[in-house]
Amino acid sequence: MKIIRPGLRTFIFALYVILSISSLIILNQYFMHKTNQITSGFNQIQFSESLRNIRMASGADSLAANALMLRYGESMLNIRMVLRETQIYSILILIGLIVVSGLLFTLVMLRISQPLVELKEATEQIRQGNFSVHLPETGIFEMKELKGSFNRMSHELETTQKRLLVAEKEMIWKDLSRILAHEIKNPLTPIQLAVQRVEEKLEIEPEKLVEMLPDTLKVIQQEIDNLRLLAQDFSSFAKIAQPQTETFDPAEAVREIAASYQDNYTIKLNLEADHLIRFDRTHFYQILTNIIQNAIDASPPEQPIELNLTTNKAFVVLTIKDYGSGIEPDDLNRIFEPYFSRKHHGTGLGLALVKRLIEANQSVIRVRSQLEKGSEFILIIEDVKARRSFLREEV
Repeated sequence: MKIIRPGLRTFIFALYVILSISSLIILNQYFMHKTNQITSGFNQIQFSESLRNIRMASGADSLAANALMLRYGESMLNIRMVLRETQIYSILILIGLIVVSGLLFTLVMLRISQPLVELKEATEQIRQGNFSVHLPETGIFEMKELKGSFNRMSHELETTQKRLLVAEKEMIWKDLSRILAHEIKNPLTPIQLAVQRVEEKLEIEPEKLVEMLPDTLKVIQQEIDNLRLLAQDFSSFAKIAQPQTETFDPAEAVREIAASYQDNYTIKLNLEADHLIRFDRTHFYQILTNIIQNAIDASPPEQPIELNLTTNKAFVVLTIKDYGSGIEPDDLNRIFEPYFSRKHHGTGLGLALVKRLIEANQSVIRVRSQLEKGSEFILIIEDVKARRSFLREEV
């Protein structure tokens, strides 16, 4: 059951009625009291004095007394009539004042409450995002001032909203540009390393250049393909939230990605075979290259980077481990935040993008780290083959 609570107008009107009725009762009692006093005083003074002047010694005195009694009775009657009329007229005047003041009160309340209703409706429109609402500046002086302040506020809000929309668009483009620049940098590193190896062989052992050229060209071609796919991804940023999944062998994909780094860095692979995952291949490449690059940046040159691929029930678990300086405990909960980075270079967008891509592909990432001992990034992805086996067993 809905409880109806009286508003401000109801309280004011009730208070006004109570005060008016109380005033009427008090005035009526006052006039009655005064009437009794006047009557009593007249009886005690005038009638007593007149009787004292009559000796009652003759018949003439008796007639005078009778005449006095008649005049006294007529005077008392006139006094009572006058007092009665005074009471009636006072009551009528009070009732008239109550009615007139009530009408004035109602008009004033309507004149006050109507602008308040308009303000309430306008405030509701602003709450819904319509900052262009404008109220006519009419009514009593205080209401005009209030509406004027409201109109200035709505205009400032509308101007601020437009500025925020422009700033938000600019921020989105800036973020997009930073992420794109960060992601382009990762494929360029293997290409640069491959070109440097070709130059070194050309200067030192040109006769062996032909032997290594196919592998070098394969690495360059692979990175160029990744750049092309990356450019396509960023041409429509929403594609990140809608991955183009396909089924592939994660061990094979990890070997191809690690091959780009193995000539310059020590990459140890421990990969279990015979697994399948359903994942966006380009996203998988972006995730792994970002984590590997972070591991390389955090590790001394002589320390290896370990990539382990194992299974845990119906999931493929891919671990990227380094033996670097580790991550501060207070920073572990922030490493996936955009622009958060403790490195002297970089934008802090790499791991933020990793987190987003992992979640877009319905997977999970975990981090373990110890200071001066290194860090482990753990990717947990559903094993399609194990899931199929489970479904066959259920059938």
